[in-house]
Formats: sequence, structure tokens, C-alpha cells
Amino acid sequence: MACAVAPAIAQPAACLTKTDDGGLLGSGGTIVSYKKEFYESSKAFPVQTYSDQAPTGKTAEFCLRYEIENIGQDHIQNLYWGLPGIFVKDFRPGAADRQSRSSQLLSTQDPEELPTLLNAFTKKEAVSKAWMVENQTAQAAGTQFAEVMPVDGNQFLPADVRLVLEANSILQRRPLLVVKLDQDKPIYPVRETVSGQGFNLEVNSRVLRDGDSVSFQTDVSLNGEGAGKARLSMPALQALEDARGAGSPDYESYLRSVEKQGAELTSDFKEHRFSTTMSRKSLLQDALFLSEHVIKVQANDNEYCYRFQSYTPFAVDFDLDRCSQ
Repeated sequence: MACAVAPAIAQPAACLTKTDDGGLLGSGGTIVSYKKEFYESSKAFPVQTYSDQAPTGKTAEFCLRYEIENIGQDHIQNLYWGLPGIFVKDFRPGAADRQSRSSQLLSTQDPEELPTLLNAFTKKEAVSKAWMVENQTAQAAGTQFAEVMPVDGNQFLPADVRLVLEANSILQRRPLLVVKLDQDKPIYPVRETVSGQGFNLEVNSRVLRDGDSVSFQTDVSLNGEGAGKARLSMPALQALEDARGAGSPDYESYLRSVEKQGAELTSDFKEHRFSTTMSRKSLLQDALFLSEHVIKVQANDNEYCYRFQSYTPFAVDFDLDRCSQ
């Protein structure tokens, strides 16, 4: 007798992107949506923002989803939405170029609907509202995973590392997100997905421990009808892979590699695992970092840039301002 197959459990809409369901609607359930306008040369350029949130059913785990669409008739230059880490050089009208992003995070706080800043053109601003967890820190206290702790980099980092960062004009605009390895818990795997015009970009990051060895792994995949002609720049991840032979975090070499890789674009990209392994005793203060970095995508005769989080042995964050470098 044949065995019945259990039906797949449907994911909340907040855990999906527009590729899965066509995009968030203007209202309903926990979706919040606002029309906002930029003003340039006495002309209004309207956009619509959307956000949604939902618990995944696991302890203290949520999905957050953000979308933005140009609902006017004219192109918007240099759209920048800092909260979900989205930059579009030429933001075109219509649903095809709607930007959609989802991520999972651990938080002991429920998401709140709070103001979020939008930028476009040259220093034009608009304020919308969206679901967020303040500080966007993945607090894991009370769960099965190691806690991610925000710390002041000026107090945490030794003087020699701070000098290297300053010499390379690396400014830390937020607390470092630190995972101390003396916690006897696994490290939470990070998953983030972005959908643009004809492409889906997914980034998954995790840490594996084996005795004294600590392995950092970030998987990147690109698919969709427009992915074949896309070119990508992933400088922080490529520099992390370059550090495989170092044995310990070398900040000067790492930052030189980031600069070098930032000038290079990868074609015919489908998927790759960026990884490096270091001994635990070589890591700074027995810790690793949930660091921000950017991935630039050239596709559709346009340029997109997205900020992601990955685990690294380096206490360095790169924000969307790196996209123009």
C-alpha cells in the first residue's frame, strides 16, 4: 500500500520574495505599504514601499521582507534604501524593476513598524515606515544558538587593528556584531534573498567548528532569466577566500584584496562557496564577526548593489557606499 506524502508546509509571505508570489500587495494581514515622493527640479517622483514580517514557528525567529517600486512614469536615479540594503542606479518605472528582499533573523524583540529613510538623486530624501527590529541585531539569548552581541569597536579592537582600519579609511558606523566562541552553542546560519528584474541572488552564511579549526562558509547563488548576462562583484567574499592560506586574520592583506577584487567583475556566475578555515587560537579575542558586505550586480543595462551579512574572522563592515568605489 502506498504511503501518503505529507503536504509541504507553506512559508509565510514574509519569508518569500516577488519571484515566489509576484510581490506584496498594498494591504492585508501584516503588510504595511506607503506611497512616498522624491522632489527633483520641482517634479514629484513617487515610489511605493512594502514590508511584511512573520514568525517562522521556531523560537525567536522571524522573517522580514521589504519591497520598493517606482510607481511613477519617470526614471529615478541613485535610489538608496539603507534599511534593507538596496541601491539601484537607474530605478525604472513598473513592477518588473520592483526590488524585493527577504531575510531571517533571531530576535528576542518583536518587529516594530518604525520610520525608515529613502534616498535618491543627489541627497533627496523621503521617510517611509517599515517593519524592523531596532539595531537589526540577531539577539539569540534563550535559543539554541550562540548569542550575537553588539559591541563598541573602539573598545573591542586592539590598537594595531584600529590603526590599519583608519589607514584604509574604514569607518565603522555601527557596533560590531560579535560571536564569542566560548559559548557552547551552534552558530545561527544566516539566509538572505534578493529579487530584481530577472534575477534572484541568495546568500547563506554559516560557521563550522571542528576541534581547534573554525571554518567560515558563505554560499552565493544567482539564477533567473536575466542571470546569464549578469556580472557580479563580491570583493569582501573574494578577499575572504584569498585569506585561506594565511592561517590567521591579516587585516592589511585582507583590505588590499578587497580593493583589488572590487575592480573586478565575474561573468557567467551561477553559484560558489566562499570559504576559509582558521585556527581558533588565531582569532581576535576568541571571537568571530557577523559583518556587512556588498555585492554589485550589473544586469539589464543597469547597476544594482545589495548589502548582506556573512560570518568572517575580520571586524570590518562595508556599507552601500562601497558600491561607487
